Amino acid sequence: MRPALALRVHGSDTAAMMIQGVPWGFVETRSLMQHGELPLWNRYGHAGSVFLGQAVTMLGDPLQLIVVLGRGSASAWDLKFLTAKFLFCIGFGLLVQRLLGSQPLALLYAALAAYCGAFYFINNHQAFFVFSYAPWILASALALLDWRASHYFRWGLVWLLVNFACFNAGHVEMAVVLIGGLNLSAVICALLGCRTAVEWATVLGRMTVGTMIFFGLTAPVWISFLVALAGAYSVHSEIHVVQLPFECLSGAFDDMLYLIHQPNDSFNALAPGTSLLVFVGCVLSVSRRRQLRGNPFFWINSCAIVLWGGCIFGWVPVPLLAAIPFLNRDGHTYTDFSYLLVLHLTLQSAYGFKMLAQEANLRRAAMDLFCAILVFAGMLMANCFSGLQRPIPWNYLWCAGTGAVGAPLLFAYWKHIWRQISAARWTAILLLGFAAQFRFGLYCSGDQDLLLLAGPRMMLDAPSPAIEKIKTGASDPFRVVGLQCSLYGDYAAVYGLEDIRSSEPLTSGGYLDLLRNFPGIQFDHHWLIEVKNPVAAQPLLNLLNVKYLLAVPGVTLPSWLAFRITDQSDFGVVENLEAWPRAFFTDQVVPIATTEEFIQHLVRHGQRPFVALTPREIATHLGLRKLAAARPAVVQAATNYQPLANSTAFEIHAPSAGVVCLSEGQARDFIATANGEPKTVLTVNRAFKGIYLDQPGDYHIKFSYRPRHWHLACDLFFAAVGVAITLASLRAFRIPQATRSAPRIT
Repeated sequence: MRPALALRVHGSDTAAMMIQGVPWGFVETRSLMQHGELPLWNRYGHAGSVFLGQAVTMLGDPLQLIVVLGRGSASAWDLKFLTAKFLFCIGFGLLVQRLLGSQPLALLYAALAAYCGAFYFINNHQAFFVFSYAPWILASALALLDWRASHYFRWGLVWLLVNFACFNAGHVEMAVVLIGGLNLSAVICALLGCRTAVEWATVLGRMTVGTMIFFGLTAPVWISFLVALAGAYSVHSEIHVVQLPFECLSGAFDDMLYLIHQPNDSFNALAPGTSLLVFVGCVLSVSRRRQLRGNPFFWINSCAIVLWGGCIFGWVPVPLLAAIPFLNRDGHTYTDFSYLLVLHLTLQSAYGFKMLAQEANLRRAAMDLFCAILVFAGMLMANCFSGLQRPIPWNYLWCAGTGAVGAPLLFAYWKHIWRQISAARWTAILLLGFAAQFRFGLYCSGDQDLLLLAGPRMMLDAPSPAIEKIKTGASDPFRVVGLQCSLYGDYAAVYGLEDIRSSEPLTSGGYLDLLRNFPGIQFDHHWLIEVKNPVAAQPLLNLLNVKYLLAVPGVTLPSWLAFRITDQSDFGVVENLEAWPRAFFTDQVVPIATTEEFIQHLVRHGQRPFVALTPREIATHLGLRKLAAARPAVVQAATNYQPLANSTAFEIHAPSAGVVCLSEGQARDFIATANGEPKTVLTVNRAFKGIYLDQPGDYHIKFSYRPRHWHLACDLFFAAVGVAITLASLRAFRIPQATRSAPRIT
């Protein structure tokens, strides 16, 4: 709950799982298992915001069912990570088997895939799951588009599943790059094998039909995302394309060589890499390129390496990348393209080692390996003259380099002497090869600068006496905010607490504008909201229904403040005595045109609830104009709240005509009803929801969230499912005799 920041981090944003992935797993579990609803809305962060429309929730990834059924526990996440790694290994082995036709090599790469260098970089990030589907995308696409294959349809269903899962696995920018790049390689490979227009039409037709079904299956996510994007605040609002300098190229073969270009206090490595063993295999493949000239995918793979490497290291121009919508704004395109590069480089190394296995001349094999040593030495020299920020870890590189060169050299030597290599010699070869890969595993002890060390397993929702006390002591909805890194990011959602902060990429622009300009609130790192001065920020905390502030135990306060300390157990709990109710009625509205004016008014009048609208909104509504008179306002708090996954309902008594305000994040796509009668949703207090009541009475009011075009998205989804089922049925019930009597094309 108050995580200590790790001094050593090796990969991508290692906090992402704890501040976003894990809490969102609890949100999904709560919504699906308790309320039986698909979570479209998230009440636990940013005072309420879109959920499915974030497009990074992992909802839709079949592996996320492990987390949901495991109720978000650490063991469920462990099982998901292990399953994803296992799928990657099996998929990579099948891919090597299909492309190179060598079962021993396929088994070897299936084992080595578990130690793929990219996993070291993404050891604790949602990108782990996206990357795990990558080999399956390419393998299934090659099988689907092979017009000579008899089982293309089964592979087509696999293709739909893995592309859908990859898209929803939690890192949509990376998923789009992988899906687009790998399918492009498969299409080119299939078209190069075509001889007639009919064959071309078959290949393009299969990919077109599959793509249309894929777009239909993913419609609920991408339509919700596009709807949420309009008018939202995002940290990626501007075009920002960054490439790595050419001297960083060696890092593609070991991300330790990326780190030496970073200062000592750098947060992480720049991008994922492969390994020195992969580097040696790639050099071997280049030296044997003439022997591989008849293999079309080898050349497609080589071109892919050049293309994606250019996107990363600069020989593809920045203006070209800046013209790609969405990807030109994520700020880490070089990282996203690196996953493609890792996959293609590893495949390239397989071609090299296959050629080594077929080489009968020991001298030539030794010369090729010596050439690999010279090339790598040249890359290290370039690193040394490029202005290093850290010393090169020579002890590690000697060990990994010896294994990377020694394993294939020992194989070539023993193969030259004996036709059959004994099990003991194979063991020695594999141990040497493992020396080049060992750093990318998970270990219980060792050098923390080089290895991933597993920590003790912990309960993600460990009991908290302070949180349990405030939850049992409140009957109406309330929000909390953590001070000094307490409940960092979205972690309040783990305990079912609603927070005003979040790490989600999309949120209401009006809400963020209000927070980052309010006294006492600090806004940095593009998304981090921190309450630096609770006294100065109290009017805003009142408005946001923040009843409790959670600090470290031992917190003290002056007695004259409108706060009081209610607990000093695992948290120092500070109660805000002036917090507004979540929903209330008022018979008066205040005309305020700008956020700056609203902040000034809130600072002066934050002790008592009020409703403000813009003069333009008031002028266009006859009933609201009658409420703008300067007189004492009547305020009535709501009762009998019913907060569900995608809706909030409550009871309220209106003594006259007036406005009901619900202090939950405004979205254009909320539907409001009062006693079952539809009402127009107003934007009140700059970022929240309200409705106008024209008559006094007792009302049951409900606000429900549905993204715009949600029915269209669902229709597209079910249509895509229907098409896939129909095609599968037609394939399953076709006449066997017709299949047998069809002429075979040779």
